[in-house]
Formats: sequence, structure tokens, C-alpha cells
Amino acid sequence: MTIHPILILLLLGHVLGDFYCQTGYVDREKKRKMTCLIIHGVIYWLCMVAVFGIGVELSWFWALLVIGAGASHLAIDCIKKHSPVYIRKYTTIYIKERIPHCIKKHPMIKKEFMISQFLQIVAFVIFWWLWGECVQVREHYILRGFLSMLGYSSTNITLTILGLLIVLKPVGIMIEKGDIWDFNKGKGKSAPNEDQKGAGKMIGYLERTIVLFLLINNQFSAIAFVLAAKSVMRFPEIGKSNDGSSDKDSADKGSSLAEFYLIGTLLSMTSVFIVAFMLGLIGLNT
Repeated sequence: MTIHPILILLLLGHVLGDFYCQTGYVDREKKRKMTCLIIHGVIYWLCMVAVFGIGVELSWFWALLVIGAGASHLAIDCIKKHSPVYIRKYTTIYIKERIPHCIKKHPMIKKEFMISQFLQIVAFVIFWWLWGECVQVREHYILRGFLSMLGYSSTNITLTILGLLIVLKPVGIMIEKGDIWDFNKGKGKSAPNEDQKGAGKMIGYLERTIVLFLLINNQFSAIAFVLAAKSVMRFPEIGKSNDGSSDKDSADKGSSLAEFYLIGTLLSMTSVFIVAFMLGLIGLNT
């Protein structure tokens, strides 16, 4: 499976601009303050300029790609800024009249992150289809020669960096927001506290990084070691709340922690496999 270099650069600029060069304050306030939304749009556009300035030869089509990427992202963010009102007023009413349980369990408003990312990828595909073939990828001869001595290519390195950036923050945000699985439903009182969430986030980052590099180097059996090591560390935390005590609340808490651990681990692992497969990273060095 191969991905066109222009699409790789578009995705790399998007991930950098939307996840790594955006402060928490801007992310929180851009839905309420137009100033924060514009600041985010400018930073996002500068990230695209930097990525394409390094990766391709300057041309009018290069400018169209960068302007299109920045404009589409700003448009999607503007839609997100105003969409909750219209979604609640029209879309959810339409669904509620026909599928009563759907509005309670799966409101569309909770999926805005995944929907916006999907729309952005669709926009990238359209821009690549329109102008991608007219842009010349820049040849970095010194870097290319150095990587060739190590047995790598610039495309492989770029894909690896892109895959690593995706499995860290974007995947972590999807899991944390509950876009894939809502960790707060059901037994909410036994959900992890803030300190546990912070530690769990770092463990997730390290876990996905290790698994990604094991996949790239075709060390599939070593992934079992990562799962075993994580299970050994987590077992005392789960076991002490579910030690056979007759206390029903204690037993329920232990069972809930075990469920959080199992679901979170499987989601984290599955996301890495999907990202690696979609980017063609599995078997990259064979």
C-alpha cells in the first residue's frame, strides 16, 4: 500500500497544526471566541507552509494546496463553532421522532471530532486530486544519501514520523473524548480520577509508541511482552479492589477498573494496528 507524497505532507501539516501547535486555551476557547479561532487558523496555515516549503518545489499549485488546506480547516472549525445549535435544533429532533433511544445513547454532537477529521481528510483528497500531480516533490540529495546509507528512504521516515504523531495525540484524544467508547457511562463513580487519567495518558503514549515501532520492524511476538508487562503493573491495582471481599461496592469497583483497563488497552492497541495498516507501515523495512 502506497500513499502519494502530497497526501503525506497534507496529513503531516494537519496533525502538526491541529494537535501539536495548538494550546489548550485556544482549543477550549475557539468555539466561543472568533479571535482564538483566527489565531488557530493562522498557526495551522503556517504549519502547512513550513511542511510544504521543505517538502516541495515552490509553484502556484503549491500555493493553492496550502491555501486550500488552511481555508478548508478554518471552514470546518467555523461549522463546528455554530453546529451544536443547529444539530440539537434540527438533526436530533428528526432522529428523536423516529429512533427514540438513538438520541440518548449516540447523539451526533458527541461525534463532532471524528466527523471534522473525516471531512478534513476528504478535503485533502479533493485538493490532491485537483492539484497534487502538478506539484513537484523536492529532492534533498544530502539527506537522501544519508538515509540510503542507513537503509531507509525519505518517504519511509516521513511516514514513520506521521504514524507516530497520529498514534500519540489524535488517537489519545479520540479515546479520552469517548468517541470510540464512553468510559463515563454506567458506573461513573468508579471512573479513574484526574491523577489516574494523567498517568494513564502517559502509559498510553509509551504503549502506542513501542507497539508502533515493533510493528514497523515486524516484531509481532514482542507485542505480547508489552501487554504482559502492562498487565503485571495493573494487576495489584485491580486485585486490591476485588479481593473476594463481601463488600459489593468494592467488588463493583474492582470489576469496573478491570473493564476500564481491558477496553482502554484493546482500543489503544487496535488504533495502532489500524494507523500502521492505513499508512502502509507494517512491513515497511522488509
